[in-house]
Amino acid sequence: MKKHNSIVLVLCAGMLLFSCEKPIVVDRVDEGEYANVTTLTATLRDVPTRRTNAVVELRQNAYQTSVAISLPRPAGKGVDFKLSYDASYLESYNAQHETSFALYPESKLSLQNDGVVVMAPDETTSYELGLTLEPFDDKEEATYVLPLKLTTTTDGVQVSEESHLVYLVKNMNWQSSVIRKEGEKKIISWIEVNNTNPLNMLQFETEDGRLLTDYVVLFAYNINYNRETGEVYVFSNPQCQYILDHYDEVIRPLRERGIKVIISILGNHDESGLAQLSDLGCREFARKVAAVVNAYGFDGVNYDDEYSNAPDLSNPLFAPHSVTQGNRLYFETKKLLPDKEMVSYQYGSALGNAPVDGIDPSEYMDIFNGDYGRRAVPYGNSSLSACSYQSSEFARGNALPSESEAENFVNSEYGFWMTFSLWNAQGRQSDWNYMNILAQKVLGSPLKKPAYYYPETKSLETKPITW
Repeated sequence: MKKHNSIVLVLCAGMLLFSCEKPIVVDRVDEGEYANVTTLTATLRDVPTRRTNAVVELRQNAYQTSVAISLPRPAGKGVDFKLSYDASYLESYNAQHETSFALYPESKLSLQNDGVVVMAPDETTSYELGLTLEPFDDKEEATYVLPLKLTTTTDGVQVSEESHLVYLVKNMNWQSSVIRKEGEKKIISWIEVNNTNPLNMLQFETEDGRLLTDYVVLFAYNINYNRETGEVYVFSNPQCQYILDHYDEVIRPLRERGIKVIISILGNHDESGLAQLSDLGCREFARKVAAVVNAYGFDGVNYDDEYSNAPDLSNPLFAPHSVTQGNRLYFETKKLLPDKEMVSYQYGSALGNAPVDGIDPSEYMDIFNGDYGRRAVPYGNSSLSACSYQSSEFARGNALPSESEAENFVNSEYGFWMTFSLWNAQGRQSDWNYMNILAQKVLGSPLKKPAYYYPETKSLETKPITW
């Protein structure tokens, strides 16, 4: 015991001698990263979506939503905030997203309490401030920007870099009918267009006149690499090209009835791939995809990371295959198509639950579909309402709807049921029977028997239903 004390004393003495001979010098510390210890940063989000950018579809009725402000911890004093219409932000927004949207008229916006919010000293989240958006009188399909700016005059509180909450307001008055009420479950049908005409989805109609399908995903266009020009591009096989060439006959009838049509992009057996593009490659391919979507009036994009070869890493457009690059492609595409919906198929690496440049996945992924027989998983701040409860593969009879599972879906928090290759054998009665189960459980009305179907993708001719 005494021996140990002696050792301690010697060590202490040595340390004292060392400290006298060689004083410790503390370098100047950059206190910028600790600024939020004394300064609180406020964030503004749309309450229903939990986003800083939200899409609003305006039809015949006014749209009501709410926003809320959050702080990382209580301020210990009252904090004053002001939410206001900021027309000057439009130019910056359009430049950032390479869009040309017009302003949503300020005269059609109503802000509760004139946009004034006061947070109590012990609060970290404000009360929900109501917004009302009035619909348009015309029937022109267009998207408008509603930029709302958050400011504060309270010392010690600042607004985050995301000081603007942007609503992209879409005029949907041009649609002839709407197939869903707010909050109802949705069916997203992936169509194998090589042998199934998308118009067949109009044949799944309930006896009370509603369509069962909410989304049609056209499976699939392709990503390919042109070695002569050194570009990645969107490739269309003859069936896919027929759909583009006959937009008014194939796509518009679906969209007019309220169905959203999504273009799906798939790998195609070369070195380009959806999760192996470099940052430069992601930006370049996103521009190609955005051009197709805008030219043909699609409502969104899906990426399916399959059937690609190993990338040539000496090419500046390519990168090692990774979830990180898969996410980057979604991010870059959403940036150029902020008013469109991004559908994530949770397979391969064209997906991932990680931010890109600090942006949460919920800001650039809208709908999550699981692989066959699996439930989807929400990413980031997304909720189960953005996810598929089940994914049914009709061509192989995998995870087909049953009454018990359909009822469980209706009672769950999940928002979607996914189907793939529905009517792959066109006009097949068994497929209709399974979808009738979903119709009765989800919409409370059975399907009416269709009179005809479309047997080919590259044709508008029909054949009668004989069963």
